[in-house]
Amino acid sequence: MDDDGPANASWNDSTKTTVGVLVALVVVLLVAGVGIATVRDASETIKKVTASTTSTAPVGPGATTTAAPASDLTPEQSRVVEEVKAQVSAVRGLPWKAQLPVKVLTKEQLAQRVRDITAKEIAENREELTTDEAILKLLKLIGKDVDYAKAFDDILAGGVLGYYDDEVKELYVGGGGPGPLDAPTRAVLAHELTHALTDQHFDFGARGKKLDDENRTEEAFALSALIEGDAELTRTLWEERYLNERERLQAAIGGTADAGTYDKAPRYLLESLFFPYQEGLAFVRSLYRAGGFAEVDNAYRNPPTSTEHILHPDTYAGGQTWAPPPLPDLAAATGCGRVDGGTLGEFDMAQVLAVHISGADARAAAAGWNGDAFGVVRCGAALGLVDRWQADNASEAGELADALLRWARGWSGSGRAPDAEGRFSGPAGSGRILRSGARVDLVIAEDQATADRLVRVLVAG
Repeated sequence: MDDDGPANASWNDSTKTTVGVLVALVVVLLVAGVGIATVRDASETIKKVTASTTSTAPVGPGATTTAAPASDLTPEQSRVVEEVKAQVSAVRGLPWKAQLPVKVLTKEQLAQRVRDITAKEIAENREELTTDEAILKLLKLIGKDVDYAKAFDDILAGGVLGYYDDEVKELYVGGGGPGPLDAPTRAVLAHELTHALTDQHFDFGARGKKLDDENRTEEAFALSALIEGDAELTRTLWEERYLNERERLQAAIGGTADAGTYDKAPRYLLESLFFPYQEGLAFVRSLYRAGGFAEVDNAYRNPPTSTEHILHPDTYAGGQTWAPPPLPDLAAATGCGRVDGGTLGEFDMAQVLAVHISGADARAAAAGWNGDAFGVVRCGAALGLVDRWQADNASEAGELADALLRWARGWSGSGRAPDAEGRFSGPAGSGRILRSGARVDLVIAEDQATADRLVRVLVAG
């Protein structure tokens, strides 16, 4: 499933205004595991919740001529949907290839539908969500008192104006029911139609599901940024071409989420939600400037594989590759239970650091990423995490290590700097920072004994 929404790096009042406009366009079913916001496949759930009752006929050269399912759109809504489909096709430079069911709901109906979908996702993935919540709290990305599943549900239900389901190939927008489609609804429709159109040509739904099934979360997150950035750029160009100034203002104001939707949401969850839209838009703009939508099309054929590619488009253009560094089998070596493993990536490391050091310093320290691998274990009641970080060079590894040494003061709750060996401990837990050449190992745990067990494995290995 794909949708309409955002990302950013500095959270302030002006950002909140921008975010309100963007998030209102989206419903992204994110499950942030170990600091990794990953777009999880929700298509099976959506197929149970969503009925294929409406559609519109294909538009443009190369479209199929199969009969469309019966539609409950009003004649005027059908006319406008067809019009926007043709306009999006013209802006994006791609023809429609297949039928597309489209349904317009009231905003209340859409919010309820999203709550139903999210409730099923939570019920089906309760154990995983519980684990994710514990790890996010270990990293201090969410507070100890946060109900992760509820926070996730509140963000989505309050900020959704539309979504495209990339498995069952259906599109929903919340536009007031049977009435005319106003400028905000047409803008949402333009974004979502871009998803449907590019999915028909590049089958990003199947690609995203494969990445998710294989736990390649960093690649999945980068792909989502390409997809959302493309839809945001197309929507922006569509608005410039087909809406007058007053309608563009209406689209901006009317496309915002409820004022209180994000007030109590954990910052990390918001940043993770916004990233594919804001940073994805900047990434796609760089491609568009280099070669128009043909260059964006090429990116679907050769997708970005990391948040580094998205944050630094020159690394994508230059063909920079990465690989996770080898990490010992922490569970086997410690005798503890394995909890999780994968890759944090540049975006998430910056988010972790920014909890206790400045955002600018956090982003600079994480920018030397050239691959990482993390592992999480539970030793008795205590959770422990290791992240092995490969930097581009020794200098950038040193910058990350220095940032982590400052970060550790706040994370541990002691306010004290780590000792000369990189050890730190306080009310929140214990850990160690080890550096060797261009590699940095971060160890954190809820108790000293677990931290020591993990460090012994790394030193021995």
